[in-house]
Amino acid sequence: MRLSSFIFAFTAFSACSSCSNSMAPMSDTTLFKHTNKLINSSSPYLQQHAHNPVDWMAWGDEAFEKAEKEGKLVFISVGYSACHWCHVMEHETFENEEAADYINEHFVSVKVDREERPDVDAVYMNAVQLMTGRGGWPLNCVALPDGRPVFGGTYFPRTTFIERLQSIVKIKDNDIQKLDQYAAQLSEGVASSDLLIAPIEGLAKDAAGFVWSKSERNKFGAEIDAKVDNWKRSWDRDKGLSKGAPKFPIPTNLDFLLHYGTVRNDKDALAQVKLTLDNMERGGIYDQAGGGFARYSTDADWKIPHFEKMLYDNGQLLTTYSNAFRVFSEERYKDVALGIVDFINQELDDPSGGFRSALDADSDGVEGKYYVWDEDELALALTPEDLKIALTAYDIHGKSYWEHHNSVLMRWESDENLADAVGLSAQEFRDRLNIINQVLSNYRDGKNALGKKSHVPRIKPGLDDKVLISWTALTVSGLCDAYRTFGNEKHLNRAEKALDFILKTRKADGSLFHVYHEKDGAHINAFLEDYAFTIAACIDMYEATFHPKWLIEARELMLISFDKFYDTKTGVFWYTSNEEKELFAKKQENDDSVIPSSNSTMADNLFRLGRYDSKFNWIEYSDRMLLSAWENSNNIRRSTNWAQVLLKRTLPFYEVAISESIPEKINNTRKKIDLKYYPQIILAGGIDLPGQPEFLKGKYPSSNTDKLSTRFFICQEGSCKLPVESLIEVNNLLKVGHRD
Repeated sequence: MRLSSFIFAFTAFSACSSCSNSMAPMSDTTLFKHTNKLINSSSPYLQQHAHNPVDWMAWGDEAFEKAEKEGKLVFISVGYSACHWCHVMEHETFENEEAADYINEHFVSVKVDREERPDVDAVYMNAVQLMTGRGGWPLNCVALPDGRPVFGGTYFPRTTFIERLQSIVKIKDNDIQKLDQYAAQLSEGVASSDLLIAPIEGLAKDAAGFVWSKSERNKFGAEIDAKVDNWKRSWDRDKGLSKGAPKFPIPTNLDFLLHYGTVRNDKDALAQVKLTLDNMERGGIYDQAGGGFARYSTDADWKIPHFEKMLYDNGQLLTTYSNAFRVFSEERYKDVALGIVDFINQELDDPSGGFRSALDADSDGVEGKYYVWDEDELALALTPEDLKIALTAYDIHGKSYWEHHNSVLMRWESDENLADAVGLSAQEFRDRLNIINQVLSNYRDGKNALGKKSHVPRIKPGLDDKVLISWTALTVSGLCDAYRTFGNEKHLNRAEKALDFILKTRKADGSLFHVYHEKDGAHINAFLEDYAFTIAACIDMYEATFHPKWLIEARELMLISFDKFYDTKTGVFWYTSNEEKELFAKKQENDDSVIPSSNSTMADNLFRLGRYDSKFNWIEYSDRMLLSAWENSNNIRRSTNWAQVLLKRTLPFYEVAISESIPEKINNTRKKIDLKYYPQIILAGGIDLPGQPEFLKGKYPSSNTDKLSTRFFICQEGSCKLPVESLIEVNNLLKVGHRD
């Protein structure tokens, strides 16, 4: 029996991947008619459902044991706090007493925050995609008491949903064997999909074990070129990235194209990156007044977003705009990067040292209300002169009009054209608009132009205040890139504070947690993504500081990852630890999406650490994963982080060591190298301390013989050239766009 032909493969209604509702916790149960077991959860999303008449339980053994004991099916509903259609279904169905009575009578109901339990979300999402050919949130599944799914879909109107449940209950009562048969087949399909089995033998390498053969490098390099050429056919040559709507800013796509365009000297790829970044930063998807990007735009113009703002993509886009500044020298990109930092620090900073997860789209029950403007309100906030500039710059009630007399803040022309329109130079216009944006930011928060309280502020969007280790680590890497690009010590200090938080909240054995919340501290054992992004953050922090303690931490976390997640048979890491109770299927995470996959990140971590410490076996582990992933990749848009690792293997890659006879000057010397974008290097330096990279041996300055204050060692695949003294010589040796 084929999955697609089974009676439960119902066509689900379309669902969004992003949504909105109030995130305020509801702890005073005396104010509500209903209170269920979610009231004890620290998850803002679960708290939103704590007063539904549905008898929700949190994910755990208790729910499944209850279903087994009572002979009921399990209804599993997965979403997240910023999910609009999740809340639509909540209002329509889960707050409806008649619907809740039916669900409570026939099912044990489980609510899951997908950000807290991405492992649960992954397996049931995979099941729904196999059943219906689509996915999204809310994610609704019906499962047997052992957790195996038999039905699933995304958003359903209430009447349709209850009809589906009634059909399932009828078959359960009359033909349970059919459900069991289908559950077995579907579970097998979930377990086998997206599974990588890496080759045991790697590619032919040189005697030192580092370099692929010339023919293999050319072969894979040509494959990358061919996939990029094919991708170009779907590029949006007017608005950037790929054609169509909605428009998602995918950091892994942009980072790859910036890397590829630089090392292959592909001016078309670089132009597409620039076009995309320009349109994003001018668009309504970017909060012109307060900084930071919304999750995506609903149209092809980057105009009207779903207004929620998430940590994970802003942390990554901080890297993207910082590196783009180094390539294009556009001051606008610096403004955007610093705006992202301001948004994260002002809105998502957590006292623990980590970063909170998200801001909702709604405020005061209205989507986008906090962010949009009408002309009357702009006139209250701005001087007549600045009002004229703002109306022109943002085309208020023109192209920027949205609904209900409101417009988004969006620039439809270049700064040069807009400057001409208001009689200013381009620089004068940008400076003036930055001041206007700050005034508008103050105004919506109830302050005057001087930042003093002056009127009733707008109601802010709800805050999802849980701290996710993986997303915090992604943001650490972004802050490190911002520091290396712009040189602001505050960025480095905040990154170090966040990384210290992650490492200090570990268990006694050094293993990580996945979630932290003030209510119940660190909880839920870490998934592979937590280790992958934290290891990457440690490596990035080392390159920003040259303090070996960060490399020591990265190595130790890698060893723990091998112990808890690595499968010697497949040559790939599992997403969940071998210490965890298994779900109905065990999964790897190999697909680069809005967030790079944990396995592609681990492949890059193994490669970088292997090159730092001359560990051939770690590089070989990376190669095994890389080759298998690339062989199974049909769509480069969903494998761009893997492709970046492949670029490092097919083009010359360098270890760069800075030897500085005056230790206090080492950071200033590093900053000179960081003026350019070098994606094909790892960087090391500093004094001889335990934990420094292996390739630094013999390259520390000698006070007896070194008369020069600075020397640069350029090493490639285990062999170093004679040291050079100038950045010009360094640049000449780093021929990152050259293929033999």
